[in-house]
Parts: sequence; C-alpha cells; structure tokens
Amino acid sequence: MQQLMKLSMIIFICFLQLLSCNKKKYGDVIFWQKTGSGFGITNVTINEHKADITEEYNLDPGCGASGVAVFTNLEEGVYNYTAFDGAQSWSGMVAISDGCVSIELN
Repeated sequence: MQQLMKLSMIIFICFLQLLSCNKKKYGDVIFWQKTGSGFGITNVTINEHKADITEEYNLDPGCGASGVAVFTNLEEGVYNYTAFDGAQSWSGMVAISDGCVSIELN
C-alpha cells in the first residue's frame, strides 16, 4: 500500500510538471481588401507560403471568411509579409500570438 502511494505521488508530480511546461503558441492571420478597392486578385506571401485574396468586403470580415488570404497555425512571433496584385504591392510585419489577426491591404 505504501509503494502504491509513492507511485501515485510520483505520477501526480510528473503530471504537474507536464502541465507547467512552456507550450508553443500558435495563431492565424488573414489579409483582406475593401469593396471597390479595384485591386483584383492579390497574392499574399508569408515565409514562402502563399494565399490569395479573391473577394472584397465593406468591413473587416473576420477570421473564417471566404475569399481572404488565410495563414493558419503560425508559431507565435513576428513575420514579414508581401502582397502583389499585378500593379500594386504591399509589405510589412505582423505579430502572431494566440488567436487571429486581421490585416486590411489598402
């Protein structure tokens, strides 16, 4: 019985240590353009990953909208992005943390 208690205590301590580990955080970012912007399809790149903006919105469409350039499960940090629609180009940095960031290209 005493050994069972010791074993239970060791398992409990190991479990607590696993819970306290620094876990990596991931987030998402979307890029969108306003209705009437006239930019057409815009290609967005982050870290060699590409996505296209194919629809326009009057207001921030929020994460999960169709037709926006979506990048998911990015590890927490700061990323450079570029975007190009054939005539206009954009570039900048975006900070990723838990949740979703929305960036309007205008």
